[in-house]
Amino acid sequence: MIVTHSKTSRQVAGAISIAAFCAIAAQTVINEGDNPLVNLALMLRYFTIWSNLAAALLLGWVALHGKLDSRIAFALATALAMVGIVYHLLLSADHHPVGWDWYTNQMHHTVVPLATVFWWLAFSGAKASGWRSLPVVIAVPVLYTGFALIVGAATDFYPYFFLDLPALGWPQLLLNVAGLGLVFMAFGALLMGTRKLITARA
Repeated sequence: MIVTHSKTSRQVAGAISIAAFCAIAAQTVINEGDNPLVNLALMLRYFTIWSNLAAALLLGWVALHGKLDSRIAFALATALAMVGIVYHLLLSADHHPVGWDWYTNQMHHTVVPLATVFWWLAFSGAKASGWRSLPVVIAVPVLYTGFALIVGAATDFYPYFFLDLPALGWPQLLLNVAGLGLVFMAFGALLMGTRKLITARA
């Protein structure tokens, strides 16, 4: 279902889009290396950057055109929510950015994810997408997993420990991916339920 967004929704989406673009652009400059385009290519190995770039592009589209498929918006909100949850629960303890990297890291893992989820909760509309849209969120981790494994096979670099095929082996990796898909669906269901509760009380 295509949702037509209000002026306020478009303005908020535009602000989030600009913030996401600026954070990604800043990261390409502060990373080691002389070529920002090479840095961007290296950054795209991470699901975090995939999701933040998707937020920048899709919310920018909403700001300019005022319309977006409700299923895409739902998948985007779920993906950004998972970025924040996985980072802060599983990865942040071993990641200690400093200087400007700290600020861009907060944008990628906290500010943009929270803003995108709140935008979706506030402006998606209770009837925009129902429970039948829930399986669409699985496509996001599955597509990224395929990409990460291809890149990993070519470069021997796996950005996340739960996708490190040489260290885990296929049985454990497939179990991890299945578990990740279930977590995506569970949190997507939580988001959907939260939105229905909010709109019911509005």
